[in-house]
Amino acid sequence: MGEAQAFSRPTVAQRADGGWDMWFSYRDDTGTKYRIGRATSRDGREWALRLEDAGIGVSDEGWDSEMVEYPFVFDHRGERYMLYCGNGYGETGFGIAVLAEH
Repeated sequence: MGEAQAFSRPTVAQRADGGWDMWFSYRDDTGTKYRIGRATSRDGREWALRLEDAGIGVSDEGWDSEMVEYPFVFDHRGERYMLYCGNGYGETGFGIAVLAEH
């Protein structure tokens, strides 16, 4: 048990400063539905968990108000994007988010 378990669907991307970011799905041991978490690394070998710093969370209402999971992060034309699933493991939809800074 712990603050994060049941990890799945990691995506790793390099930052402009040469460090690395990883986004992934996880849930905790309290019964909370899946969320998207983040870990960071300077060298790609040692990682620091940053669950509250993923840049995305559940919405107040709508198709992604209960859970967000299965992130896929990619760069396109100078922007960093994330595709992700919403409630019911994507049953109610999937979305795309743009990272404000990277």
